[in-house]
Amino acid sequence: MKNIEDYLGYHFKDPNLLKCALTHRSYAHEKNVKDNEVLEFLGDAVLELIIRDYLIKAYPYLTEGELSKLKAYLVAESTLANIARRIHLGEALLLGKGEMKNQGWDKDSILCDALEAILAAIYLDGGFKEAYNVLLGLYSPLIKKIRPDFNKDYKSILQERIQSTQKTLPRYKILRVIGPDHDPTFEAGLFIKNKMLGRGIGKSRKEAEQEAAKEALKNLK
Repeated sequence: MKNIEDYLGYHFKDPNLLKCALTHRSYAHEKNVKDNEVLEFLGDAVLELIIRDYLIKAYPYLTEGELSKLKAYLVAESTLANIARRIHLGEALLLGKGEMKNQGWDKDSILCDALEAILAAIYLDGGFKEAYNVLLGLYSPLIKKIRPDFNKDYKSILQERIQSTQKTLPRYKILRVIGPDHDPTFEAGLFIKNKMLGRGIGKSRKEAEQEAAKEALKNLK
């Protein structure tokens, strides 16, 4: 049977840190031990830093406002609680009799705080890199589903950036057309000063050019 460390993919050098992270104040009050609230305070900051760092690297073409909206969703209490449920965190929590009776192991607030406390415990036990890797592993199924850029006009974004930095305009060229006339697939190249910076494929010229611009934006970062 898996324990919480197996679900996290991280095994603590100091198991007391994990125990503290799993200790709700209701249990701590009954047993006169330390609760996880200080760790949760630290974990909140570690979570914010990791998510912000990931977002600006994964989506360098989004504006500050767009990044903030996406960050708000990823660090929301309900999002964290659902991640906690997926790793069966509630089953590992140390809760007082009252919270046990009230099914505290499935409350969003308790699960969210405990997950943040665990992140802080990993940070203290193994360092920032370990905390980063564990958190992104936990977020992986969610990250694959989100599409913050599904309606972005990459060509406009790229043109603004190129004009401001290189005082020139990008040029698009259809490199080839694949398939029958009634169902063609286009491959477009994006060129800056005769150097190809991006390549894209789509069912129309416009779609192929947008994909080429998207790749170019990633290459420019």
